Amino acid sequence: MSQSALTQFEAYRNDNRLRRLLEAAKLLNSTIDLPELTGIILKIVREEVHIDRGTVFIVDRDRQELLSLVAQGVEGTEIRMPLNSGIAGAVALSGETIDIPDAYADDRFNSAIDATLDYRTKDVFCMPILNRAGHTVGALELLNRSRPFVDDDHEFLRNVSVHIGLALENAWLHRQLLEKRKMEQELALAREIQQNLCPGLPSQCGSVEIAASSTMCEAVGGDYLDYYRLANGRFIIMLGDVSGKGIGAALVMTSLHATCRALLRHVDSLERIISILNESLIETTRSQTFVTLIGVLVDSATGKLHCVRAGHLPPLLLDSDGNSQWLEHGGSLPIGLFSNMKVQLETHDITNGSTLVLYTDGVTEAESGSGEHFGATRLNAVVKAHQTESAAEMHRSIRASLKTFMGGCRQTDDSTLVVLKFGAK
Repeated sequence: MSQSALTQFEAYRNDNRLRRLLEAAKLLNSTIDLPELTGIILKIVREEVHIDRGTVFIVDRDRQELLSLVAQGVEGTEIRMPLNSGIAGAVALSGETIDIPDAYADDRFNSAIDATLDYRTKDVFCMPILNRAGHTVGALELLNRSRPFVDDDHEFLRNVSVHIGLALENAWLHRQLLEKRKMEQELALAREIQQNLCPGLPSQCGSVEIAASSTMCEAVGGDYLDYYRLANGRFIIMLGDVSGKGIGAALVMTSLHATCRALLRHVDSLERIISILNESLIETTRSQTFVTLIGVLVDSATGKLHCVRAGHLPPLLLDSDGNSQWLEHGGSLPIGLFSNMKVQLETHDITNGSTLVLYTDGVTEAESGSGEHFGATRLNAVVKAHQTESAAEMHRSIRASLKTFMGGCRQTDDSTLVVLKFGAK
């Protein structure tokens, strides 16, 4: 072939290669749907370099995994493997291309996948997929070439990998954004469901005023508050605090709420309720979590207050003369730790004008900018200073004192506060 002919052939080949790259870039930028994009990548590569099967792996740094949404031969199956696993993992970690003419002669090759898919891998070509900054965002694994790769194949793969990297990163970020939005929507729904679990405490039951609030430090929380009205003007308030925070604590709280609601239909003994809740929690969580819990039964007709406390902070009782006491006798360990736990019932006489304050540790352990806790002593002082106020007013005063004490500090724990005022007209 003459020099002129060689030059023309080279120009034709370069023009053809450029045309293929432009077509590939156009296809790669046609979607940000991750499964569709990976399918397009495999179609382009398979047609150009003539391989039997291919897989696009995405590096999930958060989970330290390789993820494949589309792999020829296993359509519809999402593959996840540790980042340091197999040939693709080696490429993802090193950023270097690996070309293996005999797959079974390489210790990094996982032959179990062949056995599962009834397939025989002969050779493997695996190259990194890089983003704009040159960081590895994925790996392209090609199996069983129909012919040896030539320089033109290698050059095409190098050139198209730049477009693959950009498209893959955009699609991956899009997927993460969608998942984040979905999670936010699910958390918002979970928060709404959680807030609606308690139908709302009434402002008054008989001669007892009631004011309560619960604030969560995350989208969902682990504080449990519920109210059960009984016959003859009696009612029960249950208040609990699940260990931990977030979704796990919220799930335990929801289960606790459902179980307690079911029990109140058939059991009217606070001790028995706490005991059954303890066994149920141990059975479902296998002692991996615990709940501090307090149950208060108010019988305003007889002027009696019955209280069972399982690891929970003692309530504060202020009589009409301004004398305060912490109801700290008869408490037991939190529920969820040990089977056959015994709890004791505390009974107190309640006079008109008395105030009972129930709370979780998110109130007393609220921190100021200097790291100081709000504390039980400060809570007692605020209650005494506002003893003549109604339950709603005292509740607002305590919350206002908490807000002032914390200043601009972020709330780090769920916080629930209940104020009962006895002898209301």
